Amino acid sequence: MANDDKSPLANLITEAREGRLTIRMDLEKFVYVDRDCEYFKSVILNIQRTMTEISQQDKWGLGDRFEKQGDRDLVSAKTMVQRWRDKSRGSENSVFAVMESHYKVIEDFQTLFRTVRERITGTDTDQAARYSDLEANMPQQAPATPKIFSWPGL
Repeated sequence: MANDDKSPLANLITEAREGRLTIRMDLEKFVYVDRDCEYFKSVILNIQRTMTEISQQDKWGLGDRFEKQGDRDLVSAKTMVQRWRDKSRGSENSVFAVMESHYKVIEDFQTLFRTVRERITGTDTDQAARYSDLEANMPQQAPATPKIFSWPGL
């Protein structure tokens, strides 16, 4: 998800890298935050794939393209289809673009928490070993209830 815009959390990430920001949190929480960020990023990518499919849908069956020779297209159907394509991925305020901005924020939160965790585990070898063990052995935790991410047909 490359984006040339400045990171929304750039200042906080810099503060964390330079040791001027501290977060009090158990190492277990760092593992879960990282996993949750990965989960949310994968959900966003799935939504974006769906929006791409919608924007590329060739036949909608709304009268936008009649199959028989001589039939005329419905102008309103073409207009609706174009609006759905634009809203899915064809405009600055499309679902795809909005999800892209959410992805960037989650990526920044993940970078922020990883930076803090790296500073903690980088100076304390016992904590580093403990974190590695937690990351490898902690059970998965559901990041959110499925109802939050309901999608028609799923």
